[in-house]
Amino acid sequence: MTFPSITSLLLGKKYVGVEHFTLNNEEKVALLLIENKKEGLVISQKDRVSYNQKIAEKWDTKLPFYLIINTNQVIQKEVLSVEASDEKLLHKAFPNTNWEEFYFEIWRLKTKSIIVITRKTYLDDIVSQYEKQKITIAGISLGVCALSEVFEYIREEEIFTNNQSVSKLEENQIVSSNVHDSSINYNINGLEIQNRQLLAFSGILRLILNSSTNSGSILSYSEELYDSYNQKQFFTQGLKIMVGILLAVLLLNFAFFTHYYKLAQETSETVLVNKSSLEDVGKIKQRIIVKEEKVKNSIGKTDSKSSFFINEIAKEIPSSILLTELIFYPLEKKIKAEETILTTDKTLVLLGTTLSNEDFTHWVENIEKMRWIDKVLITHFGKNEANETEFAIKITLK
Repeated sequence: MTFPSITSLLLGKKYVGVEHFTLNNEEKVALLLIENKKEGLVISQKDRVSYNQKIAEKWDTKLPFYLIINTNQVIQKEVLSVEASDEKLLHKAFPNTNWEEFYFEIWRLKTKSIIVITRKTYLDDIVSQYEKQKITIAGISLGVCALSEVFEYIREEEIFTNNQSVSKLEENQIVSSNVHDSSINYNINGLEIQNRQLLAFSGILRLILNSSTNSGSILSYSEELYDSYNQKQFFTQGLKIMVGILLAVLLLNFAFFTHYYKLAQETSETVLVNKSSLEDVGKIKQRIIVKEEKVKNSIGKTDSKSSFFINEIAKEIPSSILLTELIFYPLEKKIKAEETILTTDKTLVLLGTTLSNEDFTHWVENIEKMRWIDKVLITHFGKNEANETEFAIKITLK
C-alpha cells in the first residue's frame, strides 16, 4: 500500500485550469475543473467565456488554479535546434533582448524548440487580478508549451487549441494561428478532452505531476507559486487540525468530568443510603451466612453422591462412547438475583458422543438395570456439525 505525499495531500483532489487566449481581438478564458477520483481524473465543470477580470463568481477560490497565458501578449517562435543551453536558444530566437523584463519557456521537440516569451509586467498584472479575487495561483505556463505534457498521448498529427493548431510533423511549421469552428475531442489515456480545454487540462496535469521536461524562467516562477500555495495550505490545514485537536481535548475533558461527577454523585447517594440502612444490611448479611452454610452442606452431599454415581456409570462405559458433561441436580431455570435457586432433585444429565449406536443402546440398558436408578430417558440423539453422533440422557434416581 502506497501513502500519498504531504504535497499531494495539500494540493487536494480538485484542480482548476485556466487558459487566457485571444480570439478575434478579444481576450477570453477557457476553464476546466478536474477531480482526482478512485477511477481516475474526471471532468466536473468546464466553461469558455470573455475575460472581464472576474473568475471567482462560479469557481471555488480555495482550489489550486493553474494558468496558461496564450494571448496576443505572448510571442512564440520556433528554432531549428534542441540545444541544451537556454541562453543559446534564446539568443537564436530573440537576440539583444533584456531578459530581466521577460518570462520565457522552452519546449524542446525532436528537431525543433518552441520558445515563448511575455513581459513580466503583463503576467504580474494578471496574477494580481487573481489575487484580488482571493484566488491562489499554483502554477503558470506560456503559449502552447503545456502541450508537452500530453503530446505523446494524442494520436492526431494536428492538434487544435482555442486559437491555434500544433503540428506533429516537424518539417512543417509547428504552431500556426488557426481557429477550428467546431469543437474536437481528444482521447488522452481514456479521458475525452475538448480542444477548447486542452491547454487548461495540460496545465492541470503538470500541476498534479509537479514536473516538466520544459525549461525557462517561467518554470522557476511557477515552482515558487506551487511552494507558496502548499505553504498556505499547510498553515490553513494545520490551523484547522490544531483547532480540531483542541476541541477534541476539551470534549474529552468535559466527558471525563461529567462521568466522574456522576460517579461522585452516585457514591454520595450510596453512602447516604447505606448509612440509613445499616440494620437492613446486617440482616442481609445474616441471611447470606445461613444460605452459605446450606450451600456448603448441599455441595458436600452433592460431591459425595456425584462421585459415587460417576464411578458406577464409568464402569459401564464402552470405549466407543465419550462423555463430555455430567450435570447433577440440574437447574430448573436460570439463576436470577433476588430469586430462590431451584434444582431438579434426584436427576442426572449425561451428555457425550458415540461411535457405535449398538454400544450406546447396550450401555443405556445396563444403566437402567442399576438398583439406584428409577428411569433413563434419551432426550437427544443425532449428528452435530462435525458429523459426530451426540446424545443427551436424563437419569431419574430412586
